[in-house]
Amino acid sequence: MKSPNLPDLDVARYYDANTKSFLARGQGGSHGAIHRAVWGEGVTRREEAFHYVHGLLRREMVSVDATKILDLGCGTGASLSAVVDGRDVDAFGVTNSSTHARLARERLGDRATIYESDFCSEALPRGVDLAYGIESFVHAPDPKAFFRNVARALRPGGRLALCDDFLVSSNELRWVRDFQKGWHASSLLKPERVDAIAAACGLELVDDRDFTSLLELDRPRDRILGAVVALGRPVFSASPRWLSLSGGHALRQCLKQGHVRYRYRVWEKAARATGFQR
Repeated sequence: MKSPNLPDLDVARYYDANTKSFLARGQGGSHGAIHRAVWGEGVTRREEAFHYVHGLLRREMVSVDATKILDLGCGTGASLSAVVDGRDVDAFGVTNSSTHARLARERLGDRATIYESDFCSEALPRGVDLAYGIESFVHAPDPKAFFRNVARALRPGGRLALCDDFLVSSNELRWVRDFQKGWHASSLLKPERVDAIAAACGLELVDDRDFTSLLELDRPRDRILGAVVALGRPVFSASPRWLSLSGGHALRQCLKQGHVRYRYRVWEKAARATGFQR
C-alpha cells in the first residue's frame, strides 16, 4: 500500500540508491540484514549476532502478549520475518523506500502488510501491542512527530522498542556531523532528550541497554574503508555511495571515541493514557 502523498525524502533516496550494495557487500546481506551485528550473551556465530536483537523483540512480544506488531522502518523485511517467525500475529511494516517496500513484500508475502509511507506524519495501524525500530528512529525528520504518531498507534500498555544510535557529545563535532550528513541521521539525540519527548506522549522508559561494546568496530575491512574514504573525499564526496561509506566511517569513530552509543531502549504506554502534549 503506497500513500498518495508520500514525501520525497532524502532517506528514501539514500536507501533506494544503496540497498543493492548493502545486500551484496554487507556481512548481513545473505540474511537480508542491513543493521549491525550484536555479539551479545550466548552468540557464537555471525548469523546469531545479526539476530540477537530479534530475540529480544520476541521476548518483548511475550511480555506484552502481543498479537499485533509494527516494524517502524522495516527495511527489506528481514527483521520482521525473524520476529514473527512461527508466531500467529498481525504484522505490519512501514518504510518510505520503494526498494525496501518491494523487497519486504517479496520476503513476507501474506505474513505481513507493508506500507510505503512516512512513519512520522501518516497514519499507522492502531491497537499495536509492540512497535519497534532497528536503526530507523535516527532517520526520523521530526522526533516529536515520530513519538506522537507511534503513541497513537500503541494500545495502553503497549511498548515501543528502539535499537539505535544515541548522542553523548555535541553534534558540532566533526565526526558527528559527518555521520549525520552521510547517513541522514536527523534524530541523533541524547537519551534524556528522547525520554522527555516520549514522556510528553505518555510513554515511560522501562528498559535501557548499552550494546556499544558488543559491536565490531575495528575489523580489517573497517580500516580499509577508512583509508578509502580519506583518499576519495576530494573526488567522490557528492556520490550517494561515497556518502554512505563516509557516514559509516564517521559513525565508527563516534562509537570508538564515545561520542555516540548504540542502545536498546524500551518505552511502555501508560495504561490510562488519554492524550499527548503538543
